[in-house]
Amino acid sequence: MNEDTCLIEIPALLNNKTSKILTFKTEGLIIEKPSGFAAPEIIAAESITGFRYGVSWINGYAFTIGRQYFIDIQTEQQKTIRIRLGSYYGIRKRLYGSLWSEIIHQLWHNYFVNLYNYYYDLYNIHQTFELCGIKFHFGGIGWDANNILPWNLICISNYYNYFMIYNCNNKKQNKSKTFAKDWNAVVLQALIRKIVEERKVLQ
Repeated sequence: MNEDTCLIEIPALLNNKTSKILTFKTEGLIIEKPSGFAAPEIIAAESITGFRYGVSWINGYAFTIGRQYFIDIQTEQQKTIRIRLGSYYGIRKRLYGSLWSEIIHQLWHNYFVNLYNYYYDLYNIHQTFELCGIKFHFGGIGWDANNILPWNLICISNYYNYFMIYNCNNKKQNKSKTFAKDWNAVVLQALIRKIVEERKVLQ
């Protein structure tokens, strides 16, 4: 296996058998289930267009009995590949949480940093574009006709599950994006933070 390949094995909840293997390569992602009969699912890097992720609670009759770590990957054919790691009664909670974080890291490192760079290059050549429902202009961003924010007035508040973009002088003018619901919210967050930081240096 070469240095551009990362393999993540996900163990089953109640035994040490491997339930799923994710292989991250520059040319694409391979998802396989060793215990099944289906052929490995191969997703070409160029067809991966979006991802989102989060943690949801698993509720029993009277109380919460576990949590589910989830990651959704979207392709250019509008197909959604779902990765789920469900922990019940604390079993595998830390391990699944660690694997979930590593999968997100590998998705970013192998595929989505390229998408980030693509949009950053569009901004640098003064090209208007839209990302995650936010329209980018060289002078600022907007999400409808009444909410155009110049770069020097943009503030960002970052939280575990979401982030909020708002007018530094008027917090009522704001837009929030959630990592679990909005495709490529993390790409949007990274791009706005980068541009805002650069603009501050130039002021």
